[in-house]
Amino acid sequence: MFNLVACEWIKWRRSRMLWLLVIGALLPAALNFAVMLNRYNYDRTTVLHWSSYFGDNLMLMTMLMCPTLFSLLIGYMFAREFQERTVNNLLTGPESRYQVLAAKFIVVIPVMTAVLLLSMLLTWASGYIIPHDSMTLSILGETLGKYGLLLALQFALAPISAAVAILGRSYIPAMGLGVFAVISELTIMQSKYIMYYPWSAPLNLVLNMSPELNKASVGAATMSIAFLLPLLFVLIYFRRADVHSG
Repeated sequence: MFNLVACEWIKWRRSRMLWLLVIGALLPAALNFAVMLNRYNYDRTTVLHWSSYFGDNLMLMTMLMCPTLFSLLIGYMFAREFQERTVNNLLTGPESRYQVLAAKFIVVIPVMTAVLLLSMLLTWASGYIIPHDSMTLSILGETLGKYGLLLALQFALAPISAAVAILGRSYIPAMGLGVFAVISELTIMQSKYIMYYPWSAPLNLVLNMSPELNKASVGAATMSIAFLLPLLFVLIYFRRADVHSG
């Protein structure tokens, strides 16, 4: 199992998608900083407040970047062997198909973590360029907790992208899923169904956008269903499907 994880990690490090991690972390942080800098240039008395500054970055990541970027990256990770016609080589080894899937899902975690952590660090560093209030352990702890929660919620959506990629045997359908997720989420987030849709529920769970609708139990149920049902489908389909490289 360890060899499978190591193999998947090496393939990922050598892939052409690696640079997307940096871009995915940089763009929201840069946009967030640009907005704050413009506000400061307009009013020189403006003081950056760390809680709201990190909150703006989290909103950009949750609303726009994570659904599209993670869906694309996960789709590529699960469909790469199909597109490169090397899936037979992968599945004729001694490891079971379940172990192959497990290795891929394990590698998803550090990939997502790298994007979110880098975006947080860039946001933190850029905040010191503008007059700011004090960074306290309380603010830092709260911020780390929110980024950690976002990581868990985004990982819960990984099986959906994996299922779409495996069914389509390409990362293109997964990329389309990410675009659809953003468009639909921007509509549903303004309705009373925000906690029942897996791409809008994280906005409320992490950022409390609609406090009157923010029920943790509903959000947990939504994300659990979004994780377990596609995961079960992927396990059954990948195990039974006649997978070939031709």
